Amino acid sequence: MSTKTGLLTAVHHANFPGTLAAARKYALGTLYVQLHPRFTDVNRATAFGKLIANVYQSSPRVLGAGVDLRFLVSPLKSKDFVPLKRKIDYLFFDYPIASVEHTENILRFYGDSKVVELGSKAFSIDATGLCEPTKTFKNVVLGGTFDRLHAGHKVLLTQAVLLAEERLVVGVTDDNMIKSKKLWELILPVEQRIKEVRHFLEDIDSTLRYEVVPISDPFGPTANDPNMDMIVVSSETARGGAKVNELRNSKGLNQLQTHTIELLDDESTIDDKEDKISSSNQRMDLLGARLRPREPKPHLSTNPYIIGLVGGVASGKSKMAERFQKLGAGVIDCDKIAHELYEPGESCYQAVVNNFGIGILNEDKTINRKSLGAIVFSDPDKLNLLNTILWDAILARAKERIAEMCDKENKQVIIMEAALLLRAGWQAACHEVWSCFIPREEAIKRLTERNGLSEEEASKRVNAQMSNVELVKHSDIVFCTAWSYDYSQQQAEKAWSTLMDELKQKL
Repeated sequence: MSTKTGLLTAVHHANFPGTLAAARKYALGTLYVQLHPRFTDVNRATAFGKLIANVYQSSPRVLGAGVDLRFLVSPLKSKDFVPLKRKIDYLFFDYPIASVEHTENILRFYGDSKVVELGSKAFSIDATGLCEPTKTFKNVVLGGTFDRLHAGHKVLLTQAVLLAEERLVVGVTDDNMIKSKKLWELILPVEQRIKEVRHFLEDIDSTLRYEVVPISDPFGPTANDPNMDMIVVSSETARGGAKVNELRNSKGLNQLQTHTIELLDDESTIDDKEDKISSSNQRMDLLGARLRPREPKPHLSTNPYIIGLVGGVASGKSKMAERFQKLGAGVIDCDKIAHELYEPGESCYQAVVNNFGIGILNEDKTINRKSLGAIVFSDPDKLNLLNTILWDAILARAKERIAEMCDKENKQVIIMEAALLLRAGWQAACHEVWSCFIPREEAIKRLTERNGLSEEEASKRVNAQMSNVELVKHSDIVFCTAWSYDYSQQQAEKAWSTLMDELKQKL
């Protein structure tokens, strides 16, 4: 990821798409955009908000998805350039800077920056479409999840900043309020989300007082704070704004003016995603992508490269392993190894019978795994006992199979599929861990339909396994098969392509 930072000063707002496209070749990590302070002559918060929304919506397409765009508000309020508290590598202008009033101020702030003129049209303040009257308010409030700030969040926050005169209060949903969200297990901790919101706000406008606080209910500070004047909502949450005023009315508090912002369309959406720019779409993009850098495992040989594939019941783990097998990986199924170890004559067979009794045997003296499962999934202590009997033996045989597959089939990447990999502590035997998960409700549904279990039995199976949150916490890459077959395939191909590129670079 690039760490280069640019600051664009613009006067020709109708040319923004072309100007941003011209900045793309500089491979920026962050691009700040500011309208020249002379725009304060036509300062209208609503009009600027519409302009800023258009810039944010088009930026992923013209700049590239990896650039963090931030539209500065401070120059519009202070009527002069306000220096940023960070190093700027490039100063961009969409006009020739020679003999332009005020430009020398910004050059003084960033003396070591490289100056780049991205446009040749002469300096002139283009106020077309920016004269719509509006009203500002002393105290403005808004709320949301704000997971991994995207263009929609930035528009919402920036519009609130434009409308606020003194104070802006932002409620950020805490970890107890996110469980109805799609892929909530991938949502960042509330402390991190608060930090990112505050940093963004202080970046774009240093003139306001910010209160960014966690909220554990839909109302947050709006329920009791008498010193609020306006609430900013999206078209999707407008009903929530009305509910806020209903509550305030019941408590004798003043009614808040409501400012509604339209959601931004996602120009890159696909069938399984939402049409709007959303955190849900961003979290879906994390599926099949590396969540953290690979950790070195010096105690393991680099050939073969071993990936532990873990997942809960009915998560689609086995189908995901098949996908990797078709892409070229060797696959070791630890569940099948466990089945082998249950067979008469195996050392584990007698230990299981001795501990769980002959009532678990079929007429032919083989172990009835359904009967055994009914016992262990109803009693955590008995499940732990069974695991103690099997785990070491399964891992030892898996290692034998991995060595054979590498020597005889020349497999350089081997997937060790094991539902209990993390609980058994086998991650030390793997270079990295990939996991499959699905929502709890979907897992129960699949078990009742596929395995013929009752809802109660299915719930016990799901409750006995590691939570999705713990799976994500210990995984380098995650997959979710809750959508179409094609989307699951895309996740697998993304992960495989990333790994192949990394291994080639290492070689």
